[in-house]
Amino acid sequence: MSEIIPVVLTALIVAFIQVNLRSQYPEYATIVAILFTAIILLRVLGPMRDMIHVFYEMGQAAGVSGRYFDVLLRTMAVAYITAFGSQICKDAGEKSLAITVEFSGKLVVMIIALPIILGVVEALVNLLP
Repeated sequence: MSEIIPVVLTALIVAFIQVNLRSQYPEYATIVAILFTAIILLRVLGPMRDMIHVFYEMGQAAGVSGRYFDVLLRTMAVAYITAFGSQICKDAGEKSLAITVEFSGKLVVMIIALPIILGVVEALVNLLP
């Protein structure tokens, strides 16, 4: 819990700065949001790497194929990146761009998940007489 407190406090300060910037310089408010997000992401890369390693080890211990774990991680990454990009577009007042980013993210997730979908269909076909 102590890890989130500095993030929330910094976010509140950045939000205050953005409110003041948005009235006179809306383009700078978006840049501040992007910079804040990049800094926070860089800060959590270490713990995120540790978490991914733990999940990978758990998958190996359970006998789950690394291919499925890779698909899961890539899908999660696309979902987070898509949400981030979409929200930045919305903050910049570009709702149509946000919708395009969200749609593109959904398509990419479907493409990434295709091997799992094919595996399920193959398993179902093999079960049928």
